[in-house]
Amino acid sequence: MRLLLMGLWAVFACGGTAEPEQAEPDVPERCKKIHVDRLAGDWVAVRGNAADPKTRMRVMEKDGGYEAWFIGGVFARTTMKGDKRDKDIQFTEIPNARRKKFIDAGEADRARVYVEPSLGDCALKVFIGSVDLKDKEKIPPTAVEFMPFPEQEGVTFSFRPADGPAFLGKAASDGKTAKAQLDETGGGDPVHEMGTVPVGTFSDAAADGDEGCTYDMDLYFDDLKVNEHSPKAAGAVENGRRHWYHEWEAPFSGNHHFELYRYRTCDGGERSLIGVSAIEAVLQ
Repeated sequence: MRLLLMGLWAVFACGGTAEPEQAEPDVPERCKKIHVDRLAGDWVAVRGNAADPKTRMRVMEKDGGYEAWFIGGVFARTTMKGDKRDKDIQFTEIPNARRKKFIDAGEADRARVYVEPSLGDCALKVFIGSVDLKDKEKIPPTAVEFMPFPEQEGVTFSFRPADGPAFLGKAASDGKTAKAQLDETGGGDPVHEMGTVPVGTFSDAAADGDEGCTYDMDLYFDDLKVNEHSPKAAGAVENGRRHWYHEWEAPFSGNHHFELYRYRTCDGGERSLIGVSAIEAVLQ
């Protein structure tokens, strides 16, 4: 499906190269948001004349600045803090605990991204690089163009970083096996045979919410939601642990991404997100 989307998503230029104050009266409404103070929303990279949804970001307003979830051509999501400057925004990675260990040891650098609005092009110029512990940057001179993420009925991409791991195979349904993997490596064993792939996780039922609420999940495979109109019910609660489980048909070798978006609904109210569990699998 991703290849189809990449082929179908056309990029429509807004035209014009004038400065923002001169161009605003003549540009389409959707282009007027291209400003350092109006960047909240979903954005996708442009390659040639088509959108490339493998590289995308969601920008959110926070504390007078921005926070972003950035996906840079791989399945991993990076949470980034955005600081507004005169003409651009500097985004710097907020590492999770696992990433922080590598960064603090000098074995990895934080991701850093500069976003420069370009109203005349109805786009963002995004410079994707890194910064080390000594605040020395590695930023390429060439920008990647991003445009507002196009909407397509029946197609939903994920953006949010996971709160915790999911597990494959036996560990997907056996809490002891899952805990052993978590204690040993900090996550689930990613290797599994392609075909039918059991994916699951466990949560503290009391922390999830009242037992009178209903619990279900949305499922994402390789970034795409696979149950647009049919939430998957959560499993039973045993010994205070709620089981979240689904079997995917994935007859493809290579790296693939499984996500479980876990929800709670109480007393007919709104469906609210509890958390996201995910794993990048290596299918053989």
